Amino acid sequence: MPSENLKFGYREFGEWGFPIVEFTNPVASLPYLPVVGRIANSSDTKEARQAWKVKVASEIKAVRGNSAWNSGSDYAITLALSFHCENHGKRFDVDNFIKPILDALAAGLFCDSQMNPKDIQARQWTYPDSNFKTLLIHRLPDADSQDKEGVAICVSSR
Repeated sequence: MPSENLKFGYREFGEWGFPIVEFTNPVASLPYLPVVGRIANSSDTKEARQAWKVKVASEIKAVRGNSAWNSGSDYAITLALSFHCENHGKRFDVDNFIKPILDALAAGLFCDSQMNPKDIQARQWTYPDSNFKTLLIHRLPDADSQDKEGVAICVSSR
């Protein structure tokens, strides 16, 4: 049950719908952002994780507005993930995919407007995420092809 400051909603991601959590009166929001492509996880190569983080951070930065968001605000975040299982083996831990996404999300929201996410090196994916207070992770049905794998991201802040 959400607090009085949070509410549940519903969004569409291609052919799938999913629940979201958001603040009732957000000061800023990204109501829906799909990032399609092979979702990298913490056991992938450094190069694969870097490419995925750059992709996510670049797409977040492109829609957040001209200025970095306030890392001191509280954030409610929804991640809805669809995996093409053949990309990852039949058995995999979903939690290993979350950290790279959250690292990239924080970078995309909080990096300076002049920063190109391609210039963020592996040891620099340390943008603050301690105010990501509410996180809803929803696993969508598996993608039937590699080009349909991805994550839908919804963010609200107060």
